[in-house]
Amino acid sequence: MILTILIGNTNTRLTWFQGRRIRHRLVLATRSLAARPLPLTAQPVAGVALASVVPEATAIVCRDLVQSGLRPLVVGPKTETGLGFRYNRRQLGADRVCLAVGAHRRYKKDAIVLDFGTAVTVNVITGSGEFLGGLILPGLGMMLNALAQGTAQLPAFAPAQPRSVLGHDTKGALRCGVFAILSGGLSHIIRRIEEETRRKYLVVATGGDARRFRRRIKAIRVVDQDLASRGLVELFYINRR
Repeated sequence: MILTILIGNTNTRLTWFQGRRIRHRLVLATRSLAARPLPLTAQPVAGVALASVVPEATAIVCRDLVQSGLRPLVVGPKTETGLGFRYNRRQLGADRVCLAVGAHRRYKKDAIVLDFGTAVTVNVITGSGEFLGGLILPGLGMMLNALAQGTAQLPAFAPAQPRSVLGHDTKGALRCGVFAILSGGLSHIIRRIEEETRRKYLVVATGGDARRFRRRIKAIRVVDQDLASRGLVELFYINRR
């Protein structure tokens, strides 16, 4: 069994693979990693691949793994991917590398991957295996928090799906506003990418808020919450020598 660990700003996703088939999944709050050891006994583990955007959590998890007798593959700028990059690898997040590898191996066509996490990333991968570049935007929660922190009276609250384009109280107006700017902005970005690159893309959504935007962004064709984990297990097999 191969264990993949994706450490994000908010959540950490553990996925156990038998070959390339998913056998078990577990999602933990990233902030909880320092308080309790990883549940490594949940499934037998022969190898581990780790991708993280939180350096402090990376150190904690690697310590737990080494103490358990496991030496993880940690995705970094020099990790072999099988892809070409028009992007500075030293500045490209490990999560985005996993998404690119997962999209290329799974769909084998020109793809735009929208990752709806704490931040929203747009990642463009060709069917021939080239990462063309992308964009980074604030996510729903980040937008709402910024509005609450930067004003005297706007409230802080968790995102929820609006039923209309118009809000009828302050929370409703905020909710409608952030959903509208993200869905409209991403739809515009997808059109511009297709115009500039002269390609048509399969648009794949992933991340915690992906399903909220499935109907709002018509270009989205697939929601794939396991895409980064699938890319990470591919990286394990590419680099296992």
